[in-house]
Amino acid sequence: MEHEAAGLLAPLGVWLEGTAASAAIRRSLWAYPVASVVHVLGVGLLLGAIVALDLRLLGLARTISARALARLLIPLAATGVIVQIPTGAVMLLADAAALLGHPLMLAKLLLVGLALGNVLLVHRAAGPGLVALDGPLPPAVRRGALLSLLAWPTVAVLGRAVAYL
Repeated sequence: MEHEAAGLLAPLGVWLEGTAASAAIRRSLWAYPVASVVHVLGVGLLLGAIVALDLRLLGLARTISARALARLLIPLAATGVIVQIPTGAVMLLADAAALLGHPLMLAKLLLVGLALGNVLLVHRAAGPGLVALDGPLPPAVRRGALLSLLAWPTVAVLGRAVAYL
């Protein structure tokens, strides 16, 4: 479905599609499919880790140390994000004008920014070395976990919806 190019990002999308990288991705038999598969693996790492951690921070499985679980799962979630950045860039470059003009893609990108900002706020509330996760959790950590639990799965849904709506 065609979407009208949105605001200031439309010229960026057109420019990106004119780059050599974009042309190479479109010509490649494997670039997009490999990026797509690896991107999905990154989504799995991020969502699996972050949903488990967020649920613990919201009070589920209180017998498990929140700090210990965070130390285990945060690197996995971060790896998921790190994997998704270059693979998402490859997929974006393949059809940048249409994607940057799609309202759901714009919503996804804004929500990613919000979710990443939330990560920073939760880490600040958790204190150096996540020490605040050892005792009763600060309200800011719980609020951040709830926002995270809503934001990251919504990012994934929006990413999939872009292809169909």
